[in-house]
Amino acid sequence: MSTTKATIKRKPFLSSTRLHQCRLLLAELDAFKAYFSTQLHKPQLVEIRQLRSSVVSELRVLEKLAEDAERQGVGGDEYGEEEEEVEVVEEEEEEEGRSEQDEGEDEDDGDEEERKKIGMRGEKRGGRCEKDGEEYDNDTGVPKTRSERRLLHALRSSNLPFYMAVWTTAKDNCKGVVAFGKRFYCDGIKKRDNETHDDNEKDEANAEGRKLPNGDRKKSVFVDIVADNGQEWVKVSTISESRLLFEMAEKGWDRGGDSLSEGEGEEEPPRKILHNSSSNKLEQNDDDDDDDEIELVKLAMDMMKAARATRVRYRHPRIRFVFPKLVEGKIPEIDDILDEIRGHGVTVECGTCVPDVIEGHTEQTRDPERITPQDLPLSTLLPNPFEQFGEILNVDCTLLLALVSDLSHIRNLVPSTSHHRAIRKQIELESQQPMLPTEIWPALVERHLVCTQEAAKRMREIVYSIGTDKEKQRTEILMGESPVQSMDRKTLLRRFQELSDYDVPPQWHIPIEVIDAQAEISAGWHNGTLPRPMAQTVAEILSDINRSVFLYGWTKGVVTVTSNRTVVKQIENTIENNRNGDDNVEGPQVWVCDIARSLVGKDKNRKP
Repeated sequence: MSTTKATIKRKPFLSSTRLHQCRLLLAELDAFKAYFSTQLHKPQLVEIRQLRSSVVSELRVLEKLAEDAERQGVGGDEYGEEEEEVEVVEEEEEEEGRSEQDEGEDEDDGDEEERKKIGMRGEKRGGRCEKDGEEYDNDTGVPKTRSERRLLHALRSSNLPFYMAVWTTAKDNCKGVVAFGKRFYCDGIKKRDNETHDDNEKDEANAEGRKLPNGDRKKSVFVDIVADNGQEWVKVSTISESRLLFEMAEKGWDRGGDSLSEGEGEEEPPRKILHNSSSNKLEQNDDDDDDDEIELVKLAMDMMKAARATRVRYRHPRIRFVFPKLVEGKIPEIDDILDEIRGHGVTVECGTCVPDVIEGHTEQTRDPERITPQDLPLSTLLPNPFEQFGEILNVDCTLLLALVSDLSHIRNLVPSTSHHRAIRKQIELESQQPMLPTEIWPALVERHLVCTQEAAKRMREIVYSIGTDKEKQRTEILMGESPVQSMDRKTLLRRFQELSDYDVPPQWHIPIEVIDAQAEISAGWHNGTLPRPMAQTVAEILSDINRSVFLYGWTKGVVTVTSNRTVVKQIENTIENNRNGDDNVEGPQVWVCDIARSLVGKDKNRKP
């Protein structure tokens, strides 16, 4: 152990820095949530509860630590800026521990209590400084009594850097985020010792007064960011180079080459726990022993298994690992780990820029109280459900009816006892989330709208059978029927506006073009755009109307818009159950409107 002289400059204390950054992070999350909840009227657009809840819990912990720091007399915003010369006692052995998120897999766990337990395993950083018999910390210049060391350890064990890394990655390196902290389940994932139940499972078990035994635990992976409208899973790991190297040594990993058995002079086969990736890696028996595998590699394998069990618009999600603290091309052993992860089909990004609270690289001048949605990259951060849309949209019967319903066009419609209970429910929902401005206009304006003859015929039958006078008038305008069939688009829009309490966009293309779907479908069977036998199997489960609608959209490659979620699910399930090993088959592209509107003209005894 040697002693040298060193000069330290006292820095702002860590408690105030982290507390400010945590409040800033929470303010941005709240501004983001407020935008899609109140301004877009879509509170379920992005699943953000898991991340926000974790940050709120962390804020409470940091506020308590700040109170403790102030009570101990080390809670000021900063110590003096003067420099001091102190003795540095360099330790012969330096043990670098780990924070909760340095586990590679520990951040998967959604259980907050487990996070806290793991989070208390902090790091020992740098050497000690001694002056007049008092111990100092090199990073902060703060005198280190036992209580102060305990406080500093707790601050450094905070989960805040990980939450900041997740949010920063989402803002800077993701598009179309639909969820933070989402768990995906599937068979084939080996249960880990630290695997816990999600909140819903716990709540259900507690409500029933029972515990969840180990055998009932579902196999799952925890995804930090679900991006690209659901088609990309992003995992953020703040593991450090030293922590990863320590794990490699602990697991007995060796890059290769011959080594001599100590004391025997005999050659011993090199130990390399990391396995060479191959396409059949994911198909290994679940009982295979992988306890000696590197945690990040295990995680990559598990996430690929979960992705193979999940489809979004007929495709498996892509997986991306983000390592803010790792740099490629610097340490060969770490490069080998990254290559192994890539070998499982995972995209790897290193060295991404995230705020460093410990080093003070935070935005101390920003006021959390002044954060607004306009401070965020909303254009890329928010999901875009219309990204797959082309210039032409195929409208089914359910949307045609919604476009002419009084429920969609009359504000503050008063429920009546003569209304069917489903109609009264839709009136209530419409008052909370108007369909036209929140769903229909954003999806349909500035696009050429078509519908099949079968869908148009069925829509007319319903409207002229039970529709109100205004619903019938809107149908005439929407479909370009007599007596308005000779009017130009501007005149039709003006007439339609007279029948609606909502502003009708001038970019809306009406009337809707009615097309002969059967001719197009026949051509699709002939030229192969409707893949046999898959499309035939789908056609068999559909009614005549739905067969014309969805097969037309399929053969023409245009998106079909509908509110009939049941039929869409039947199509997807049929395709998944009849792939016969063909992983590339895709069905019709469909956009499901989250809101359904019936005609208000239904009497109480009629089915909705």
